[in-house]
Amino acid sequence: MEAAHLQVKRRFILMDLLKTVFGIDVSSRKSNVCIMVNGQKVDDYAISNDMVGFNQLLDDLKQVTKPQIIFEATGVYSRRLQAFLDMHELRYVMMNPLEAKRKTKDDLHQNKTDKLDAMYLAKLQSEHPQRLAYVQSEEYQELMANNRIYEQASHDLITNKNRLHKAIQLTFPEIEHVMATPRGKNYWSIVLRFPHPDIVLETKEADIIDFLKSLSGIGKKRANDIMQKLIRLAKVACPAVKKDSAYVHGLKIAINNILSAEEECQTALQEMAKLAPKRDLEILTSIPGIGENTALRIISELGDIRRFKNPNQLNAFVGVDPQVYESGNLTAHLSISKRGTAIGRKVLYLAINQIQSAKKAGNPCHIADYYEKRKRSSETASHKKAAIASIHKLLRTIFALIKNDQLYSYDVAKHNQRLLS
Repeated sequence: MEAAHLQVKRRFILMDLLKTVFGIDVSSRKSNVCIMVNGQKVDDYAISNDMVGFNQLLDDLKQVTKPQIIFEATGVYSRRLQAFLDMHELRYVMMNPLEAKRKTKDDLHQNKTDKLDAMYLAKLQSEHPQRLAYVQSEEYQELMANNRIYEQASHDLITNKNRLHKAIQLTFPEIEHVMATPRGKNYWSIVLRFPHPDIVLETKEADIIDFLKSLSGIGKKRANDIMQKLIRLAKVACPAVKKDSAYVHGLKIAINNILSAEEECQTALQEMAKLAPKRDLEILTSIPGIGENTALRIISELGDIRRFKNPNQLNAFVGVDPQVYESGNLTAHLSISKRGTAIGRKVLYLAINQIQSAKKAGNPCHIADYYEKRKRSSETASHKKAAIASIHKLLRTIFALIKNDQLYSYDVAKHNQRLLS
């Protein structure tokens, strides 16, 4: 086996001027490598996803001039390979799995194995060379990492709020009326301290007031008002479980998870604020409806927007570009490609909703105008379809503002719209 591998290496040296492609299928513990020279497979083997395996791959890559490397972006599994290649300043093609599947689906292979996946990636690059991946700076990689932490913490926040609501219905549902809005750190702290009406009734009024005064923004008078309301609610409550029930314990776990998730969200946003380019942040927040948090998340997902040559490339990166089906004289536009990051599309969708809300509050934006125009143009047009179309408009606006280093102006945007119409 080793002799055969050495023979392949010698063949690489002889064919140094030929087109050599390394197709790599990355999985959790190992990666399969397929090597093609001028479209013909010359070797395939598996490597471990560690320094030993990556150095084995590096030895082969060094045998040829300008090797072409292609692999799929498989989340955390491909990041180690990507980091190793970046460390050795080797350029590569990193394909979105959906795009790779679409571009290799015409091949008539029925079986799916890691070896075949590596071979078809190598074949794709040999016959239809794909664009090399853009290697962003470490700051942008850290921005995205912090946004992923924010996204996961936000998901945990929603999950635990739902768990808390269900638990409160069994332990002390009346406590949801103790404050004007049943959310926020003070509310969570009150429920954590008094998860059951019996605990309220067993606690001295002075002790309840002292606890409430220890919370942020609550003075003596307000503490007294909340205390009296809390006692009134506890007296009329009819809990389904006792104060030592496991449901009370579960409620406390949910609240602690909520407080932890909120802290993680804030920490992630603070880190993003340190890393994000200040001018880009200023430009994005000049668009009505887009606040600092949303702007930070957009920058984290889109990265350095100046690397794109035109807005269509930005649309494709996000995955909101339409798929096109052609057969004979038929040309049909299908749903969006979804090639990019789902989190990026989610943040932009949120931004469209915020832009709409800003217009209703008296802050006009041509993107909101466009959304309403799309809604009026068809009685069957859904909010989602109009929002996706508006995301195209938002991305074009962001691209133009960043490229030209300009703040948003509704009058200028409307004027440009008239010139283009």
